[in-house]
Amino acid sequence: MLILAVPICLVAALVFHEWQAWRTREWVHEQRRVASFQYAGEPALQERLHLRATENRRLKAAFGLDNSLTTKNPSAHKAFLATASRILNGNRSWEQLYAVAEGFLKGELEIAAENSKSTLRLAESVRCMVLAVVLFDSFGVDPVATPRSHLVTITDEINKQWLQSKCHPDNVIPSQGLNETVASLSITSPEHTPLPPPQVLSILMPQYETLWRVVLLTFVTAYHHQPAACHDTIQRTAAVPSCLGNPALEKDALKLAKEGLRLYPSNKHLYRSRNPTPNSPTSPATSSPPAAADLSALHRHPSIWGRDALAFRPSRFDDGQLTALQHEAYIPFSVKPHKCPAAGNAFGERMVAVLVVALGRELGPGNGRADFGEGVVKGWRWGEEGGIEDGKG
Repeated sequence: MLILAVPICLVAALVFHEWQAWRTREWVHEQRRVASFQYAGEPALQERLHLRATENRRLKAAFGLDNSLTTKNPSAHKAFLATASRILNGNRSWEQLYAVAEGFLKGELEIAAENSKSTLRLAESVRCMVLAVVLFDSFGVDPVATPRSHLVTITDEINKQWLQSKCHPDNVIPSQGLNETVASLSITSPEHTPLPPPQVLSILMPQYETLWRVVLLTFVTAYHHQPAACHDTIQRTAAVPSCLGNPALEKDALKLAKEGLRLYPSNKHLYRSRNPTPNSPTSPATSSPPAAADLSALHRHPSIWGRDALAFRPSRFDDGQLTALQHEAYIPFSVKPHKCPAAGNAFGERMVAVLVVALGRELGPGNGRADFGEGVVKGWRWGEEGGIEDGKG
């Protein structure tokens, strides 16, 4: 009997392992079905927009956004995509964007020195730096001529509105201070027509709000939390910014961004309404809980990414290293048919890389002190394997 028991146990263990692997694959596919709207069958464009806009109604109320995230109108959706594509695919100098980020950070250090301070309010500095770069890249706003107080007001008000809209999605109202400060920047369209604040925010928010957290947390992890990661990061990004835009030269540098986007995806969840038709009488207040694709879990699940799933290790994106399941689970820019436009030409990865490297060279180990007690990881806790885990829902 003992002789028979051994192979039976081995077979049982193998079957259990295969069952676990199958269950993980099915879970990944289910998350992708939510992200791609396939959970609702084969919805047409207008229905997909309805399913997304219903769950993003808080953003329309809080900021007046009228873009692909909030509209139920296919024509408005296509017009916004055309505007976004024009900005993302436009000619830009990554050296110039790096210089904007570097110049802002040097200015922050100079202000701290003038005030006899040995630390920076890191979260505030990063938010303002990211905003200055996005305003320059998208609208040509001169970062030198933009008062720092304007950047602080805009970033603070965006953060307050964002949090309030999450807590009270049906009761939030636009911020007068935010709109007035955005209006003071006098931003115009390519045809030199003045853009009202909601229109500016409709273009600005998808970039700024998805960038600053991943930039901040990738910098903290890569340069300060894991000594081995810091050495690897410095080597991989030695040619930044001159390598960016050249696919043959930028591959190693972009792995820094890929790993940052894996650990700290810009959207931790993608929410879709379960209300199947735009004309349904069900109100948002009484509708079913939304469907949600859990990007954080997809990017960190140990059954997918291994025992070092929480470690910051850009080398996992080296050629041939990702498994088929990891390829499926890695969706920082969502999936078709509504994949983020920033994924198409590596714009998002390049922007993350250029901003993180600017921070690393100005505020990395040995280059002064960064105040990690000021809320840089507010809502996050250090992970056991060297990453930062999100403590928010």
